[in-house]
Amino acid sequence: MKPRVLTLVALCAVALAVTGGAVVANAAGGKTVTLRDIAFSPKKLSIKPNTTVTFAFRDDTTSHNVISKGAKRFKNVGVKSSGSVSRKFTAAGTYRYVCSLHPGMSGQITVR
Repeated sequence: MKPRVLTLVALCAVALAVTGGAVVANAAGGKTVTLRDIAFSPKKLSIKPNTTVTFAFRDDTTSHNVISKGAKRFKNVGVKSSGSVSRKFTAAGTYRYVCSLHPGMSGQITVR
């Protein structure tokens, strides 16, 4: 292999090791919110309009949902323990959400 390819492979291996394998590809500059250990990560996310956010369920033994709350809303995500669901945010504002199954599990996306 060429040195650049080897470096890329090594960096990918390190990223997988550091994140516990929670690296999620998201096309076209999208962002990912991971649901794991009864938490959204990141808890707060700031994005530009027309950005797609993927909610990645990485708690294989615990189910979660994503319920939009507040004035700005998006389509809710049903109960899942694995897989992912994407939502595109087009309008500026702050979108708050919770997992209704776990009190205190909340997050927000700010579109600017």
